[in-house]
Amino acid sequence: MHVTFLVYRLDRSRLMSTEFYRQDLEILRSLGYEVEVATSLREVPAKTDFVFLWWWNWLWLVGPVLKMRGLPICVTGSLEPDLYEKRSWLYRFLVRSGLRFADRSVFVSQYMIDRLSQLMHLRNPLLCPHIVMDEYHLANPANKRSMPNVVFNVAWKNANNVRRKMQIELLEAFKRVSEKFPDARLVLAGEPMEGQALMEKRCEKLGLEDRVEFLGKISKEQKIHYMQNCGAYYQCSRHEGFGVAIAEAMACGAPVIVNRKTAIPEVVGECGYYVADESPESIAEVMEQVLTDQKAATEMGKRAAKRVDDQFRFARRQAFFRELINEMLGQNSETNSSVKKRAA
Repeated sequence: MHVTFLVYRLDRSRLMSTEFYRQDLEILRSLGYEVEVATSLREVPAKTDFVFLWWWNWLWLVGPVLKMRGLPICVTGSLEPDLYEKRSWLYRFLVRSGLRFADRSVFVSQYMIDRLSQLMHLRNPLLCPHIVMDEYHLANPANKRSMPNVVFNVAWKNANNVRRKMQIELLEAFKRVSEKFPDARLVLAGEPMEGQALMEKRCEKLGLEDRVEFLGKISKEQKIHYMQNCGAYYQCSRHEGFGVAIAEAMACGAPVIVNRKTAIPEVVGECGYYVADESPESIAEVMEQVLTDQKAATEMGKRAAKRVDDQFRFARRQAFFRELINEMLGQNSETNSSVKKRAA
């Protein structure tokens, strides 16, 4: 069977560097399908049986064309309600209009389904969370951490993401932590976009230049190394459709420091440290708790890794899409047969 993996208007260089695209490509290929990647309608092969589309943004445009070809469409990805509500009326109208072209819509968190259902009509929404690949795992069975005094975080450093991921609050919290823990370090990874300058200025104002390290864009291997060995992974966020980096850190046994916003509790469960509120004081309090009782933090990280192994691994999403695609193609074949009989 021929499947087209369609990510409309995507720069192809991002396909294998973006974890969730890579994961779903591997899943489709592992199911024995012949997979072609397309980033435009012209690239959708004539010989294709099924379209696996990432994102709902362009469904209003690509959906009618694909339907004219009689192709079943499964759409997946993240449609974050907090972002959707802030977009223009035209964007919201086009997204809602496009939904009718999806044979199946697969969302990555229950939060997303519940919240979007209040904003628009969702036709039989399905839930299948993101997953974490096997490269992310405990460095050793005891979950011994070689950098117990390091607080680590990965996030793109554009201005909007700095605000969304509460990076300034993190710096202000770490200022308080550094006064009690002279050996503590904050290590920040992520593409150094325009928001990094804001963070660097705040570091200077707080006197943290020697305590905070900006790594910039790092390799997957480097990211895993820090997640396997840091004393804590921080990711409080104003909103998350899922929280892939949180799940990756958990898989590596990192004690994660998070807030109870949007989809984050679905990922973390009771296997992480929650801040009482989103103030620097509250964040600092939890950081100090983690750095003070490293034995408890190590055990929390082991429970987090088990949670990921139980709920967010490759086999779960693979099994979900195997069943879903088989069901869709069966229904599509029946529909096509009915159409042909009526035409005859």
